[in-house]
Amino acid sequence: MSFEGLSSTAMELHERMMEGKAGEERKLYTQLELQKYCKDAGRLMKYIQELMDNALVKPAQRGSEVLFEPVSHQSAAKVQDMSGDEAMVYQCIEATGRDGIWTKSIKMRTQLHQTVVLRTIKALESRRLIKSVKSVKNPTRKIYMLYHLEPSAEVTGGPWFTDSEMDADFINGLLMAVWKFCVQRSFPQDDDDDDELGAVQRSYPAEYRGYPTVKEIHDFVTNVGILQQDAQLGVTDIRHLCEVLVYDDLLERRDMGQQYKATWHGVLRDYENRRGEAYDALNETPCGACPSFNICEMNGPVNANDCVYLDEWLAPPTQTA
Repeated sequence: MSFEGLSSTAMELHERMMEGKAGEERKLYTQLELQKYCKDAGRLMKYIQELMDNALVKPAQRGSEVLFEPVSHQSAAKVQDMSGDEAMVYQCIEATGRDGIWTKSIKMRTQLHQTVVLRTIKALESRRLIKSVKSVKNPTRKIYMLYHLEPSAEVTGGPWFTDSEMDADFINGLLMAVWKFCVQRSFPQDDDDDDELGAVQRSYPAEYRGYPTVKEIHDFVTNVGILQQDAQLGVTDIRHLCEVLVYDDLLERRDMGQQYKATWHGVLRDYENRRGEAYDALNETPCGACPSFNICEMNGPVNANDCVYLDEWLAPPTQTA
């Protein structure tokens, strides 16, 4: 890999710039910063020009200040093998990173004719240097980015979208999982069947601080194995889910929004949906479920002292051989 007209001082300056960039997606240097890296600071701009001529440094603008960004040897070699139009379009696409850019913006920034832009894009695609992706915000536009990059959440819609379509089943499944986890941490659990619901709301004491935090909910969702294999959710994504449940009156914020508690209203609503009928505390008592309740009510106030069926209700289950 050869770079014409590149002095040893310029090569050393480039190495120092790349070392300073380690661990950063994009590192921009001011002229003052680069003077510290250059042995011959008085000729700094000469060496920067050498690097720019070999595509090893790109200029950038921040307000009125000119900055310089180092480019790896591999990326620079790709540009060196391109025609002038290809290099211009490639660098325009490269500058947008994982957000990508559409053809109209490429045409405006490069000042190339539409036909030239389309022909150049086709050539770069055929060499697998760039690729087109779908944008959920602008589905009619073709967005272009470097071939090896993964689109940002702004482009793909994040974990809530699959093939640019909102995955309603995935979202609803996550919402239910988050809500059930919060229910378990919000109300004391009985040994009874989950399908049975007591007539009286069970609650923890006022000083209870065991309601789940967003971090705990995130850990649960991540570790329980309900996510799709390639899905990645951050803590912010989980908070968005919790806020949807708050809007639906299924969760409420506690401890200044640091924790979430399931609402009893939501528990009752879930019970009604599973049973296919509205929850009625009377129906869960012996008298409410008794087929003779209406007859008893006609004969006067219903009370346990006069009930002839009470012994049958309270009798232990018959043991079968």
